[in-house]
Amino acid sequence: MEQMSMMEDDYGKISPLYMQRLKIRVESALWDLFDESKYRQVEEYVRRWHEDDGNFWENFSVYEKDGHIDLGRTLAEMPNDILIKMAADIGIETPGLLPCIPMMKNILGETNANAYANFERAVRDVYDYPDQSVALAASTLEGVFKAIIQNVDQDASVGNLSLSKLTSKVVKELVDTCDPSTPQEVKTLAAQLRGLGSTIDNLRSDKSTAHGKAPGEYVVDDSLWAETVVNVSATLGIFLWRLYERRTGREAEPSEQVPVYCGDIPF
Repeated sequence: MEQMSMMEDDYGKISPLYMQRLKIRVESALWDLFDESKYRQVEEYVRRWHEDDGNFWENFSVYEKDGHIDLGRTLAEMPNDILIKMAADIGIETPGLLPCIPMMKNILGETNANAYANFERAVRDVYDYPDQSVALAASTLEGVFKAIIQNVDQDASVGNLSLSKLTSKVVKELVDTCDPSTPQEVKTLAAQLRGLGSTIDNLRSDKSTAHGKAPGEYVVDDSLWAETVVNVSATLGIFLWRLYERRTGREAEPSEQVPVYCGDIPF
């Protein structure tokens, strides 16, 4: 919790002008997200971020005007950290947050419900259960890579493959066959992805409770490590999925992308 307080303090130092401009962008984006019953759906979404203790404390106030949510006033008085997390959740570029989190959710939400559920839990568990977050991030990548392999080769057997082997198989299939015009430096960088997948797999196997632990064995207990693994997993998954889309011509037009805007993003 101490780390969370430190992050909230950091959010409080962000330029007021930046936050005002971000508030305007969030307000506009929220109205654009829903086609029908906008007031009701916007209020339902905003209230998903609302917390209270049933007495006097609440993390922010939801204001109403003429029987509907007063979105402008509600966002204006919302704490910086919540407004920034909300912005990231609906795909608006934000300071201090990698856009790969909502982007990864978009990909998973459209392609793999189980992997999406794992990734949501990985994000939420970063601070309270870092070792579980690491394990769930690894499981998310497994789901993404299995989907890629099976879509490329429907006869491929991937059920018992480890994340390390899945990563190698996907990299070989997608990266090693990149367009000849791809700069060698990019290919060299992409080749290191095998090591990232293997490392995340080892962390899940050796440093989490996913496969059980004997008393005294180290388990990931630092949220910074978990946060890093989740961000790296998202970046790795996005890159390889986009290579897959490019290869198969499946990449959707921007207007066809379905925004994912449920779930809290703690970092």
